[in-house]
Amino acid sequence: MTTSHDRVPEGGLLEMTFRLDNRGRTVLSHLYRRVPIVVQQALYFDEELPTMACVYILSAGGPTLEGDHSRMTILLEPHTMAHISTGAATVVASMSGGRAQMVQRLTLREGSHLEWLPQPLIPSSGADYTTRAEITIDPSATLFWSEVVTCGRLHHGERFAYRKLRSEMQIRRPDGELLFWDNLLLEPSDRSPDEWALMGGFNHFGTVLILAPEEHTAMLAAEISPRAKGTLKQSVATLNKGCGVLVRIVGQETESIVATIRALCSLVRRRVKGHSLPNEFPWRTPGEINQL
Repeated sequence: MTTSHDRVPEGGLLEMTFRLDNRGRTVLSHLYRRVPIVVQQALYFDEELPTMACVYILSAGGPTLEGDHSRMTILLEPHTMAHISTGAATVVASMSGGRAQMVQRLTLREGSHLEWLPQPLIPSSGADYTTRAEITIDPSATLFWSEVVTCGRLHHGERFAYRKLRSEMQIRRPDGELLFWDNLLLEPSDRSPDEWALMGGFNHFGTVLILAPEEHTAMLAAEISPRAKGTLKQSVATLNKGCGVLVRIVGQETESIVATIRALCSLVRRRVKGHSLPNEFPWRTPGEINQL
């Protein structure tokens, strides 16, 4: 019998399946991982949602290196709840001409709830990195997806010194209907990210994608407002057929972007689950990221 991990080229690999146990708690029922990816056991520290599985993905190999090609496949069975993050910022190492890639495939079945809040991405000088997310979500499920991309290692004088960053995302219904297709490309040597149509002089940007059952999306879209002044700016767009909300954020400090994303996640959780997101652990604050 051939399994999915037998067919994947060498590189980091992660497979996770979440299901409900006989007590109604979400458990990590299937886990397969290949170095350098490491996964901690599911934790249940959220006092307001004690049946939610909280999982942290780590890297045993340090920074993402030239030639790394990793894949993640995550399945949420019906009515499961999971909060997934990374143990630290993802640093993409300097490259001499090659590239690295991460492919993520997520499936959310009926009534499931996923919060995806990784730590920021930090591209080093010469880095060429692509992430591709392919997500299938049931109309009754809820997805909060976020990412934060920094301009580079400011402490090393590497502001927009990477070669290329590309983020691709496709979201579909179980019957194959395409809901959302996004393709972001930053290539400083071809076009300065400081241009107004791109970063507009800001250092870092964040993306939040919210998909929720129809009865919640209109209220969420009304509750999330654009922000056009100050050191952090935010745009808001409603997705095709009102299936969700897309938020873009630019700012000068990662702390403010991360705090804004967590506030949005808490808003979604209150609307859908009736509970707020707990405060972040003090040792996971991103204040050190701007010094890397």
